Amino acid sequence: MSVLRPNDHDPVGIHYAWMHFIVLIWGFTGVLGRLISIGALDLVWLRIMLAIGFLWGYQRLLGERIQRIPTSRLGWILGLNGIVLMIHWITFYAAIKLSNISLTLACLSTGPLFTAFLEPLIFKRRISWAEVAVSFGVVVGLLLVIGSVEGQGLAIAVGLTSSGLSALFSVLNGRIVRQMEPASISFWELLAGFVGLSVVLAATTNLSHVLAAPSPSDWFYLAILASFCTAFAFVQSVRIMRYLSPFTVVLAISMEPIYGIILALLVFGADEAMPTLFYLGFAVVLSMLLANAWIQRRNRLKLSTSTPSAGKKS
Repeated sequence: MSVLRPNDHDPVGIHYAWMHFIVLIWGFTGVLGRLISIGALDLVWLRIMLAIGFLWGYQRLLGERIQRIPTSRLGWILGLNGIVLMIHWITFYAAIKLSNISLTLACLSTGPLFTAFLEPLIFKRRISWAEVAVSFGVVVGLLLVIGSVEGQGLAIAVGLTSSGLSALFSVLNGRIVRQMEPASISFWELLAGFVGLSVVLAATTNLSHVLAAPSPSDWFYLAILASFCTAFAFVQSVRIMRYLSPFTVVLAISMEPIYGIILALLVFGADEAMPTLFYLGFAVVLSMLLANAWIQRRNRLKLSTSTPSAGKKS
């Protein structure tokens, strides 16, 4: 069993543990986004540029090459995924700079609601009403969170947009994770996002000014964000998606607010403290995550009983 390269023979607990470790890493990106002083567009462009370099260097170090895209259809899907990811990151950091980390991450907890409807639409399967019920439970928690703050309508709208895009990205990736190696999928998606954002920035500003904007501390935080929190986490998440359903992946991602808020409180202290009602909402979200874990376990047991030779994707 390879710890760094999960496979079909690993216990499902390994896949869950990796997914939540990756989500913990992503939770830290909110802290880095607040520490970095430049705007959301510049931040995302530099993040992707550096991440592509780190990913390419990592592959060279392993003696592996980035695969060519085998079909034009897959190329279009990778391109779309990259653009969706890029806009998700922009709206994520924009929401943080409009409000704070805690409120932005709270909006991401609506991911399961979007996925409960997007996954059946894209995979052409029936809607799971159990998933819909869990998703609406998450929304109840979010409503409690929203009720605890005032004057943050724009930040909430931007945060919810980011959540929807995150769900769409996870569902779309669920269709292609077995068609190429994870590092190659990640590379081409990042490259698509970089090209798309470069066109936008080139038309609206001077790219040399973007490169000159970060301070030395900004570059330090950007390096951490691009290497550990993007290149490594991105490749590993694509690898894990081979063994978990898109809904389970997005529901794990909805733990990002909880991890991120704890990290933000540890780093920024009282600046990230929220009212009691806010944390009550998160308790509701957490209970929905536990409910989904129980539902997924029950479904696996039913599947293993009816079809002993079935795969272990959960």
